[in-house]
Amino acid sequence: MVWRCPAVATLGLVSWAMLGIAPANAHDPIRFDTRRATPGASIELIEVAPATGEAPVKYRLRVSGLPPGQVYGVWTNEFGHGFHEQASGFRLDESGTLVSSELDVAGRPRRLDQMTFEPGPLPRGAGWQVAIVSSDRRVTAFAKAIPRPIAATHGPCTVSLELASRRGDRFIASGSGFMPGEDVTSELTYAGRTGRKTHRVSPEGRFLSDFIVHGGGGGDQRARYAVKSRACEVTVEYEWGEGALSER
Repeated sequence: MVWRCPAVATLGLVSWAMLGIAPANAHDPIRFDTRRATPGASIELIEVAPATGEAPVKYRLRVSGLPPGQVYGVWTNEFGHGFHEQASGFRLDESGTLVSSELDVAGRPRRLDQMTFEPGPLPRGAGWQVAIVSSDRRVTAFAKAIPRPIAATHGPCTVSLELASRRGDRFIASGSGFMPGEDVTSELTYAGRTGRKTHRVSPEGRFLSDFIVHGGGGGDQRARYAVKSRACEVTVEYEWGEGALSER
């Protein structure tokens, strides 16, 4: 299901960096099919608690299910620009841990699970993807986080929006914590107009992939997305268009 409105013509650019890791090379980005990860291989992105409330979000990688005998690299997706390699030369040691060919200050191989990765400045709702890829590109695992989420909670229910356009005019809404099998109503309000939809909640208590497309509206680029169920009423307020691309 898609909210269809005239397209907005605002163009935005997003940049980021990795802390403590060599910056992305200048080569053309690689397009990996994230729907075709190697069966059994997985990455978990573990958020590291910031030292202060204003400190940037950092992540560690917990990897499992990779076959031995391969050399692996860490790649990141730059918000729709494709994947760039950020670190390479990792192999599985005898304990099944990914270690780098580079040594740490103590002269020991660097463990991937002890390295910290930091996305650079991102707009709210923008996804940050990480991939572990073998040197022959035959083994892949993927994970995604949203460092600056657009989300709201009421009771057990949470609704979040993921930014899906570098023009700031498209979002993907999803929800969790709802009663399995119930019908919920979503209501999108912006630029003086309101649209409603009905969604069937999955057995896991989720509704997925409500596509929102903004357009028109003049100078007012504020929007409200609300989801109502028997037990919850969750409202997310956000900006779209140029305002959605702010990195702070």
